[in-house]
Amino acid sequence: MGWGGFLDKLMGVLPIQKRKERWKNELDNLTKERVQLIRGTCDEKKASRIIIIDQRIAVINQLLKNSASD
Repeated sequence: MGWGGFLDKLMGVLPIQKRKERWKNELDNLTKERVQLIRGTCDEKKASRIIIIDQRIAVINQLLKNSASD
């Protein structure tokens, strides 16, 4: 048995996420964080974070859209 067989068995046992699954999980986490920030009082720090979150959500949505066409 070479390294390929060993790595295949290891990957089957370890709970390693695939690329799309990581993006979807990140998208869910960012959406939850955004909702929490919007619920609180508004200040400059929260507004800056929401802008960053919105930009990252747009990037992830584009990645997911592009990967769906593969």
